[in-house]
Amino acid sequence: MTDSPFSRVPAEVRLMIYEHLFIDNGHQHLAIRSAGPQYHKSAKKPDSQKQKSRTTYHVLERSFHRRCYETTYQLSSEGVSFCASLMQVNRQIYSETAFLLYGKHGFDFGSDIEAVEPFLSDLTPASRKLIREISLYKWGPVPQHDSDKSEWRSVCRFLQRNGAVKKLRLVVQGGKPSRPWDGPKEFSATDFKFLAEIKHESLDWVTELAEIKGIEELEVLPDVHYCSPPVSPSMIIFAAFSASIERGLAEFLRMQLRLAV
Repeated sequence: MTDSPFSRVPAEVRLMIYEHLFIDNGHQHLAIRSAGPQYHKSAKKPDSQKQKSRTTYHVLERSFHRRCYETTYQLSSEGVSFCASLMQVNRQIYSETAFLLYGKHGFDFGSDIEAVEPFLSDLTPASRKLIREISLYKWGPVPQHDSDKSEWRSVCRFLQRNGAVKKLRLVVQGGKPSRPWDGPKEFSATDFKFLAEIKHESLDWVTELAEIKGIEELEVLPDVHYCSPPVSPSMIIFAAFSASIERGLAEFLRMQLRLAV
């Protein structure tokens, strides 16, 4: 391990310096997002062999064109500043600063869940263990692309293989019809259990989630937007599904993960 003059500064002074160099601006959750298709136009090679490049991956646009492009992840929270170069000085300083970055924050991947595996894989095992919470966005069952299913399956299987974080914060997309509809208005945990048993397509993603071990806390939040009145059985189920995210669905998911409800 290469020694440095900074390493010889008293520990309590170093901690004071870290507080001024690692500024989260009050953010408890740090947003990690895919950089977008413009990544290759602005990407620069690492300045030295010590500076590790980030893993790249391919994503498929959620648009009519469904364009595939290569990108990488980036920190997207506004007003934050972390002195990553200081962490690269030596192992001692890295271990002292890693908790300020990884242990004190949850990491919110939003709908860019394809960034989970490369982001966590690029961390050292010790840093990865410091992360206690991640947030994921789950698209609703209507409409759903095959790529959405594939991305969800991949992130769940990665967390299965590499050990889950202690807390999962799940934001689930839903729709609220603009006027009342005929049919079920809300589902209970028992209703969701029945839908899962008959393998209804609205819950095919739960099977992958239930295989993740080590989760001790699950927070389920709705992201509900107005939608057209349901005119088909699948849309009626989606409307009832959406009205149940905070109650019936959350209870059902905790049951699947064997958590206290």
